[in-house]
Amino acid sequence: MSKTTNKIMASMAGAVLLASGAGAAFGNLAPAIAESETEPTGTVHTVADFDIASSWLGEEAPYKQMSNVEGTFEFDQEGVTPNDELFNVFGTAILSMCSKPAPELEAEQTGVANYYINVGGNIQKGFTLDLSELDGEEQEMLMGCSCATGSPFGQASVIGVPLASVIGMADLEEGVNTITAYGADGFGQPLPLQYALEKNALLVYKVNGQELKSSEGSSVQLWMPETVARYFTRNIASIELTREEAVPKVQQVDPTYRNKIEIKNSSDGCTFKAGDQITFEGVADDCGSPVTAIEFSFDGGRTWTACETEGATADKWVNWHFTTSFEETGDYEMTVRARTADDVVSPLSASLTFEIA
Repeated sequence: MSKTTNKIMASMAGAVLLASGAGAAFGNLAPAIAESETEPTGTVHTVADFDIASSWLGEEAPYKQMSNVEGTFEFDQEGVTPNDELFNVFGTAILSMCSKPAPELEAEQTGVANYYINVGGNIQKGFTLDLSELDGEEQEMLMGCSCATGSPFGQASVIGVPLASVIGMADLEEGVNTITAYGADGFGQPLPLQYALEKNALLVYKVNGQELKSSEGSSVQLWMPETVARYFTRNIASIELTREEAVPKVQQVDPTYRNKIEIKNSSDGCTFKAGDQITFEGVADDCGSPVTAIEFSFDGGRTWTACETEGATADKWVNWHFTTSFEETGDYEMTVRARTADDVVSPLSASLTFEIA
């Protein structure tokens, strides 16, 4: 089954393993063999006050054991999640971009394009702004979005106005250190003002080329690079710039879910023969730290084939493809993990079983 390279599938059902010659489509990036030790570097690490220990060496599994498997590897950071899938996979625990449904992204939008936002707080004079009048400040950005827990799930090409442009129009009182974007539902998550500026937060009104519309409040959304999804507020009604006694802390990714890795293939219904070229594919994301390598094991974690992702940035996820073949029949299991620039190995690896007949 062929697969469009500029579309990231948002569910396991959307992709199957590619067989017979698929590897020819990928670059010949030579993978290295990762050092095989009982405790590989990075499997035990400390994040905040948590000690995270990971191990892939367990009881003997009923799978063929293939050490140091070689293959061809390719990665990119392009592609977008279709709008009709983008928010269906978000959680429902909070009233932010993680909420569903997201009517402003439905195919049949019944609302209107409303880009008016009220700006107030500790400023000399509050004002109402129509973002459509700031088209000269417009920016386009490819940005990933990920919750504090769970697998990576969304990336989109967004167009909007930098939050910094709006803040620059406000006459701030001395000591303003916090910004909160409030949605029409009253949800608002305080952020350090300096953090929002440094991350180049964007007030978005187009997602994947689709103009946002809403039946309540504005249809503007706040997108935050390298920040968990609870800060991605939609239907923004107002922005408050305030002076707080303590600068709010920014929620980080749960340490157990750092360096997330996911396989986008399913082997259900697939038949592979000895010598077939099989392509595995998936995504990895650390929401703040660049992914520097994707590592594959076909012997239960005893050996790893490390494929570098040189040049990958932290603001977008890594789309990876690994193509190899097997000469012996039997049941196999592939385990994949990722490694970050600060040498953190995925606390939760991903695996896929398949059969060579």
